[in-house]
Amino acid sequence: MPAKRVCVIGAGPSGLAAAKNALLAGLDVTVFESNDKVGGNWVFNAATGHSSVYENTHIISSKALSEYEDFPMPSQYPDYPRHDQIQAYFESYAIHFGVMPVIRFGHTVHSAEPKSDGSWRIVFADADGKEQTADFDALMVANGHHWAPKLPEYPGQFNGIYMHSHDFKGIDDSWRGQSVLVIGAGNSACDIAVESARLAGQVCLSMRSP
Repeated sequence: MPAKRVCVIGAGPSGLAAAKNALLAGLDVTVFESNDKVGGNWVFNAATGHSSVYENTHIISSKALSEYEDFPMPSQYPDYPRHDQIQAYFESYAIHFGVMPVIRFGHTVHSAEPKSDGSWRIVFADADGKEQTADFDALMVANGHHWAPKLPEYPGQFNGIYMHSHDFKGIDDSWRGQSVLVIGAGNSACDIAVESARLAGQVCLSMRSP
C-alpha cells in the first residue's frame, strides 16, 4: 500500500514536530510554508509579515522548558535565548529529523476543503505565485495564531503614528522625544513600552483593569 499523503500547513514549532512524527511513522509528508525559513513566529524580518518578533526579542520561558524533549537546545545558549538563536534551533531540528526536504517554502495555502471520500483538497500559491491544487489523505493545520493583527476601532481622529504590536520591529531616532501610548499590558505591550522608553520622551500604558 502506498503511504498516506499528509499535508502540514506551517513550518513553525508545531508544524515541524507534526511533520517529524509523521515522517517517523512512514507517511508521505508535504509541508507548506509561506516564509523562506522555518520557525514561524521566530523568523525575524524588518518588514511586516507573518512574524511578530522584533530586533531585541528574547524568549520569555527558559530553554529548559521550551526545547523539544528529544532535541535539547545547544548548551552554549543562554537561559533565555534571542529570537535568532530560537530560529536557528528550529532549523537544526528540521535538518536533524529530515523535515527540511519536504518543506515547500514560499507556498501559501489559500483553502482546504474536505472531499466526500474523507481526503482533503488543498489550493495553494507556489513560490512563483501560480495557483495549484493537490489532494491529501490527512491535514494538519499549524499556521499559528499571532500572524493576523487585530486593530480596535476608536471614535474620533488620531493624526499620529498608529500601529499594532505585530508591526513593531524596533525603535530608531524618529522615536526620540515622542509621546507614546501603549494599549494593553500583556507580554508584547510591556516589551514595547520598555523598548520605547529608551528614546521616547514619555511612555504610558493603558489597560482595562489594574
